[in-house]
Amino acid sequence: MFERVHLNNFEDYFTTYKERQGKRVYFGRLTVWGPEVKQMIERFTEETIQLGVCIQDKIGNPEEKHLSYYEEIMGMNYQLSVPFFMQELKQWLPRVSEDKRQTIAECFYDIFHGLAQKGKNENMQRNAYIKYMCWLYYKFERLLQSFSNDKVPKLLYAGIPNEYEMLFLSVLSKTGCDILLLALQGDDAYLKQDPEAKYSEKIPAEGGSFPEGYSVLEVRQQLIKEKNTPAVPKVSTEKIINTNTWIQGNIFEDIHQELEVRGSDSQFFYNVFAGIYGVEESAVYYTQLLKWKLKLESSQTEVFLVEEEIKKPDYDEINAIRRGQYANTEQLLAHMAPQIVCTDKKAENYGKAAFLQVMKKAAELPFQKQQNRAVELVCLINRYLKALFGSGSHKEKKLFIYYGEIETETEILLLSALAKMPMDVLHINPEGNQGLEIKDELFFSKIFPNTLKREKFPTDIKDMQFGTVAYQAEQEINQIMYQDTGMYRNRQFTKAVPIVLQNTYEEIGILWNQEAKYRPNFEVFEDKVMVPVIFSKVMGVPGNVSDYWETVAKLCTEHTFVIKELPYLGNIPNPWKERSYAFLQGGKLMQDKIKKHSEYPFSFIREPMQDYMLEKLQELLDEKLIEGTGRDGTENLIVSTILSMDKAILRFIQGYDFTRTIPKILLIHTRESNCTKEDSILLAYLSLIGFDVAMFVPTGYTGVERFYTKQIVTEHQIGEYKYDLRVPNLSAVKRSSESLVGRFLRRGR
Repeated sequence: MFERVHLNNFEDYFTTYKERQGKRVYFGRLTVWGPEVKQMIERFTEETIQLGVCIQDKIGNPEEKHLSYYEEIMGMNYQLSVPFFMQELKQWLPRVSEDKRQTIAECFYDIFHGLAQKGKNENMQRNAYIKYMCWLYYKFERLLQSFSNDKVPKLLYAGIPNEYEMLFLSVLSKTGCDILLLALQGDDAYLKQDPEAKYSEKIPAEGGSFPEGYSVLEVRQQLIKEKNTPAVPKVSTEKIINTNTWIQGNIFEDIHQELEVRGSDSQFFYNVFAGIYGVEESAVYYTQLLKWKLKLESSQTEVFLVEEEIKKPDYDEINAIRRGQYANTEQLLAHMAPQIVCTDKKAENYGKAAFLQVMKKAAELPFQKQQNRAVELVCLINRYLKALFGSGSHKEKKLFIYYGEIETETEILLLSALAKMPMDVLHINPEGNQGLEIKDELFFSKIFPNTLKREKFPTDIKDMQFGTVAYQAEQEINQIMYQDTGMYRNRQFTKAVPIVLQNTYEEIGILWNQEAKYRPNFEVFEDKVMVPVIFSKVMGVPGNVSDYWETVAKLCTEHTFVIKELPYLGNIPNPWKERSYAFLQGGKLMQDKIKKHSEYPFSFIREPMQDYMLEKLQELLDEKLIEGTGRDGTENLIVSTILSMDKAILRFIQGYDFTRTIPKILLIHTRESNCTKEDSILLAYLSLIGFDVAMFVPTGYTGVERFYTKQIVTEHQIGEYKYDLRVPNLSAVKRSSESLVGRFLRRGR
């Protein structure tokens, strides 16, 4: 909890938390008006633009729609206790830190306990409590958020607060907010509300009465206008770009914030302009980067990626710019700015305004360099305005990513210009902050201590590898496992993107019975989910053979299809072999034709799952994962093999819920017989569908993997090779193992 301390001079307001050497804030009041006071107010108002709130006359009662929303979300509960306030605040203000919620809860208890002692009944306390909660959410949440720059949030209040407002201001003060109060009606009027001056201290100043109709909101608006409007020529934009004033410092998360959540002032477009250099976790960097991008795109964010370099303007682009003889910078800008054009006129105005602001900062360069920069910048702004706003896209939220090393000043000018348009602009370089630095006062830089060789920006989920914590630990890489514990409706999702986990042998038993939503790297993308699955081959026998079979038997669950020998397919007549040719055309499945066939084998399966199965069959063909695909008729063998799947496997597919229990294939191969290509096809397809596949091969012989064109199976060497083993009755082994455990537990009672 922060403490209000004595204000030595007005400059104290502009010190950081660190400079104050403790949890100290200021709550002062100005009671007169004059030139000195005018400068004080303007300076304090500028601080509120960056990080603060202005209130004119009264905070005001919450609007009816705000009260309705509060009641819908929170109900009308009220208890005079700190735990109750903490619980409610956590739900209502999740973005506010725990320590600030604790401060608010304790302040609330003191305030409402005091009201109770004054005879205010519970209903009156509840009304005040709900009013305070609405104020916190709709008017002052910005003051409660933590910022990495150590700046102190500011509240400017013009008027005389009533009793409830005064108590509320004291809460904000104790959470770490500086407050400046303008007693527009003079100090006598203020002291009627605060006779002992216990809430604020009077700031010495000379002057008379405040002007009639004085408004800090008008002062604030004028300052914003002066700050954001270029001098020559003047270009008006639909909204003022408000950069980084609202961010928390975790840029990847900040960019996810919807526009309406970033700020409530309709005159602003709240955006991000930042750089992320180095990596936090090397092992998961590229997988997390891809998941972040996919999640953005699924939330209706238009992502525009430029990789490795921003290409300089070509001959045609430069030749399209008209040039003349200029006596000064003003003439140069006046001639160049109108040559920024876009079919979207609102975007065109943003481009012109951004160009003028950026070139104003380049005014210290030799004039010839200014001309060169201006021509290049006009070319690049025109290029990217067309790409970002002239392509017919109607998505309001846009993100421009430059992924690579900055090598030219022109690139810096372009990024600075784009950041002054209604979009987020992000520079990413996992190799660290190399090359030229962006020296824009609005730019936020996040630097991690670790670096990683820059590879191609990940765009295709099929090219990524996903590993568990234990696997990465074996690779001597520190990784944090992400587990999504969300609740989902039965079969909420009709599509999945299965990814094969690289896991340890011990994790097979741990993950085997774990629902998909609790597995590492499970992720939700609007209409589909990313399902982590096992595709492992266990070779050798560690020690006792009986223990080995007990381990295998424990994997025989009600969701497991067991194959006890190879070959499993290939020696059985397949009626679809002669028909599959009719279902392919140029390597593409004729899905409608398959569905209309009188003996279509998937017809009993729910319709969305049928579509999913056929999509995955096409994916198996496109990936050319099976040796010979597209060359020797293997694609026909693939189609016929999948169409002839065992009905027991189809039942597992029919019941598959992508967020819950994952169906499984347990393959045991103890002999020297070879598998068939059909066996390899079946297991690869089921893995693509989202099955767990565990193969136990005590001999260590090569099996299904010999027909795969790339490594998709995680192999585990766990002991000595054993030959001529006979597969026991696994159900009996499992019952025997469970019985031994039961006898052991009963003996301990």
